[in-house]
Amino acid sequence: MKKINYILSLLVIAFTISCDSDPDNLAPAADTGGVILNVDQSSGSILGAPAAGVDLADAEVTFATVALDFDARINLGTEAGISKYEIVKTLNGGDEVSITETPSLPFNLVYTNITEYVDGFGIAPTDLRIGDVFTFKVKIHQTDGDVYYYSPGMGQFSVVVNCSSSLAGMYQVNVVRDDGASYDHGIQEIVEISPGYYKTLTTGGWGAGTIAPDQGFNFNDTCNTLTVPGQGLCQGYYSNTVGGTDAGGNDGQVQGNGDLVITYEISFTAGNRIYTNTYIKQ
Repeated sequence: MKKINYILSLLVIAFTISCDSDPDNLAPAADTGGVILNVDQSSGSILGAPAAGVDLADAEVTFATVALDFDARINLGTEAGISKYEIVKTLNGGDEVSITETPSLPFNLVYTNITEYVDGFGIAPTDLRIGDVFTFKVKIHQTDGDVYYYSPGMGQFSVVVNCSSSLAGMYQVNVVRDDGASYDHGIQEIVEISPGYYKTLTTGGWGAGTIAPDQGFNFNDTCNTLTVPGQGLCQGYYSNTVGGTDAGGNDGQVQGNGDLVITYEISFTAGNRIYTNTYIKQ
């Protein structure tokens, strides 16, 4: 019976990793003949509009933008002892569907329509709902019979079914802290990282004009509901974490006029503080 092993990032040499480094991609291969993958060049989107007047959990989605380019390539290691690579996919963490096999890398898997996404799962595109997650993975088959998965940050890429979103742009940023203090952060840009996933340029945690090199925070837009996932802020003068405040993932909303309101929490040594930012569309 074949063994299924999980490739772990074993550090044979002590690395000094900066805030912007990805430890998954810096670790040497832990198995003879193993390789470390890079899927950072991958991109994908499943965007559409849910049926009006229906809860998102039940609303059929009309798809507008569907694409995938799953790009898997070798970042470190050797292909000696590897018989093949297998590309598989899951839906919401369920059973795997094998897509294809390839004897070598790099490899690109390209989708152009929603039917390709659902193929093999025994469902129709009309069964999909906002928030469903497709995950694409690489498995290594070695000549000795071992089969290896990769850790999520190394050989996996996920695409979420989401509403179409277009929040990138310039905003006037006004910040109110939980103790009543307020800051005017002037005109700031919100940039798109991937469909429905954005980055601010400041957190608003230290007030305009402070010396901290504030790197901002990331947030998701799911049908005008904004969520701030837990994340670290790597800063030259401060080292803090930021995250949402609502257990249900509703940390803010896109207003009818295009403005954004986001509430989040920053950790400090002396205690956490909650901020509410209003982004006024310019």
